[in-house]
Order: sequence, then C-alpha cells, then structure tokens
Amino acid sequence: MNIAVALIVGILYWIATNKIWYGTQHIIRQPLFLAVPLGIIMGDLETSMKIGAALQLIYLGAIAPGGNLPADEALAACITIPVAIEAGIDPSMAVTIAMPIGLLGVLLDNLRKTYASIWVRMADNAAQQGNERGFRLASFWYPLLVSFPLRVVPTTAALLVGTGAVAAFLNSIPAWAITGLSVAGGLLPALGFAVTIQVIGKRDLIPYFLLGFVIFTYAGINVISVAIIGVCLALIQSKFAQTSDVENMQQGGGDLL
Repeated sequence: MNIAVALIVGILYWIATNKIWYGTQHIIRQPLFLAVPLGIIMGDLETSMKIGAALQLIYLGAIAPGGNLPADEALAACITIPVAIEAGIDPSMAVTIAMPIGLLGVLLDNLRKTYASIWVRMADNAAQQGNERGFRLASFWYPLLVSFPLRVVPTTAALLVGTGAVAAFLNSIPAWAITGLSVAGGLLPALGFAVTIQVIGKRDLIPYFLLGFVIFTYAGINVISVAIIGVCLALIQSKFAQTSDVENMQQGGGDLL
C-alpha cells in the first residue's frame, strides 16, 4: 500500500473519532459507515461493504459506559478493511484480525484522555479570567489539532507495514488453524446480537425480535421492508403502552377517590 492511500485512511480515522459533530460521531465511527469511503479509497466497494457488515455485527451492541470504550471499532475498520482487501482475506477471517486491533485502539483513546486533562485546566483558567478566545482554543482547537498525529500516524504506519506482514503471517498459518479462526469469526457476530438483546431486550418485546428474524429469514423480503414493518410494530407497541399507562393512572385515581 502506498503512503498516500495509507495517509488518507489515517485522516479518515481521525475524522471519525475527533467528535467535531458530537451528535453524529457514533454513526460515522461505525464499520458499516466507514466501509463506504474505505471501499471507494481502495477501489473495491463491494468487498469493503461485506467486511464492514461482518465487523459491524461484532460491535452492534457495544456501549461505552462512563465514556470508556470497550473497543475502538473505527480503528478496527480503518486498518482491517484496507488490509483485508489488499491481502485478499475472507470477511470471516477479517473479523478475527479486527478484534485485537480494536483493543489497541482503546490504548490510544486512553492516552488521549490522559493528556486531555491539560486542556481542561487551561479551559478552566480561561473561563475564570473571562478569556473567551483562550477558552475556545483550549476546549476545541487544541484537542482537535493534537489528536491529529495521535490518530493519523499509528494508522498510517500500521497500513504501510500491515499488508505484507498480514499476508506473510497468513501464509505461515496451517490450514486447520485458518479453519478454526474462520469458525471463531462466524461466532463473534452472534455475540454482538446477544449483547444487543441484553441491552434493549425486555421480556415482553422478545416476540417482536423473533418475529422480525423469522420474517427476514423465511419470507424472502429485503431489509428495508423488514425495517418498515419494525417501525409500524414499534408505533403500535408505543400506542398500546401509552393507552395502558393512561388506564392505569385513571384506575389509580379512582381508587384514591
């Protein structure tokens, strides 16, 4: 991989994680979203989307309690997808490569949080002095600019040495080990679904989840149609829940009287 492509991917990773637009940063850092620009950069959008979809299933239910990332899905996507396309790695194998990369991304984020305490103190001092420009620099521009080398340099370096290293490593792995890694990669998306169900799953909503799975699997309709059905069911469920709450409040009021 040439340095220009690696540098562009590194900048893409910086954009995906710098939280300039905080309301959308959870979307743009997802592997499925990043798969589009990465596929365009690498010239293979189809393969990029396949790998991005496989990675997305892993991080589908990932949450960051207290702002602590369990894994950096953006770094996993920005390194795994280009390397997998260059080396011709199957999406199921790419999943197993992405897991340790995502964990390494957590170390970068922890490093950022460590030195970011400097900007917090500077912003506090500027606020006490009424220095609006200094506050803006310390709270936005300094963290943004300093995070550029932190995000871009490791990603670019990993991509420059990653393709050849990964290809050589894969060629040295025996066939039985590759088969085992492929099986493990197929199980990881199930973990993502399990975490999602645990986070948002309520006992009375599980039938809707199973209904959507059965409809998508056996009815032969596309994802958009299933999504429309899901929205309709959600609206119906919400309407029934509101009606039930009103009735309970009315009954409770009647008992008090």
